[in-house]
Amino acid sequence: MAVNIKEMKEKLAYSCNILANEGHWDNILGHVSVRIPGQNRILMKPHSFGFEEIRPQHIIVVDIETGKKVDGKYERHSEVFIHTEIMKARADVNCVVHSHPPYAIAFGALGQKLRPISHEGNIFHQGLPTFDLTTALIRTPELGVEVAKSLGNYRGMLMKNHGSTVVGESIEVATLYAIFLEKAARIQLMATASGDPSWTNDEEAAVKYEQIYTPHRLESMWDYFVRRAKKFRASMQ
Repeated sequence: MAVNIKEMKEKLAYSCNILANEGHWDNILGHVSVRIPGQNRILMKPHSFGFEEIRPQHIIVVDIETGKKVDGKYERHSEVFIHTEIMKARADVNCVVHSHPPYAIAFGALGQKLRPISHEGNIFHQGLPTFDLTTALIRTPELGVEVAKSLGNYRGMLMKNHGSTVVGESIEVATLYAIFLEKAARIQLMATASGDPSWTNDEEAAVKYEQIYTPHRLESMWDYFVRRAKKFRASMQ
């Protein structure tokens, strides 16, 4: 089957717009990438634009092995190595979302374990590691390797005093999980600020994850967020 780069760019642009709408806005910072099937390359959001501004024509192409831009008009993010090293380490990962959402940053600074207090917390019931080797930017392949090691086989990770990185088998899944991680962190911060909260046990968390986040439900959730993003785009014209 031929790869439709145009459709991939459109979907990646919607991912960026959705993240902007759902609390991941941080002026021009934050980035999303997707693996191009059959190629050792990724499509990636460029530097110098906010998530809400991204359209298909902004997307650049980056070589996974070198981290160098090989196509596109705009500048590459310096933290490209978060994406390339995770892609090299995880054949199951086709999309990486790195952003600086406020609740995830606040939660990550506390050193607490994320609990399945809300439905969204069940997504990370298997674990949510924290990368704490450095709080600086990931601007070298060596640091990218360490990020990938900390992520392991998990769906996402917190980066101490920095942000969050979430992965998935598709743009849709990684984007939704990034949104839901931020919500889970927000709810846990609210609950613990008010008292001593309860949470779903490990066995039931696995069941709830399978009940709520089925492929069909995720597809419907993605479609919903795209509809919201389209309205947002229209409002900017």
